[in-house]
Parts: sequence; C-alpha cells; structure tokens
Amino acid sequence: DLDWLSIDQALVALEQRDEACARVVELKFFSGLSTEKIAEILDSSVATVGRQWRFARAFLRRRLDLIAAPN
Repeated sequence: DLDWLSIDQALVALEQRDEACARVVELKFFSGLSTEKIAEILDSSVATVGRQWRFARAFLRRRLDLIAAPN
C-alpha cells in the first residue's frame, strides 16, 4: 500500500529529475489548475505543459510501482 511518505519520495525524485515537470504536478494535481492556466502561469505553451504532465505522470507511476512492489 502507498502512503503519503511514498508519494512525497516519488515527488522529490521527480523534482530532482525535472523541476519543470514537478512544478506542473504541483499546479495541476495539488492546485487543480487546468493545463491552459498552468501554461499561462509558467509562460509556456499548452503543448509543452501537456508533455510535461504526461512525463510526470509516467515517471511517478513507475516510481510508485517500484515503491509498492514487494521485495
């Protein structure tokens, strides 16, 4: 089972890998902002934010799967 500590560890790993993607996760997941609003805030294109969101989701999914896997 995943807990908040595992999620935090995965988010820290993402931030170390790609700060921009971690910022997108923060704005989208925790603040509930739309891709369009995030692009506006970050002065980026909607397409770039979309790519960053997809990368971040895949990265976090892989990390959380590794954390949750039995040893």
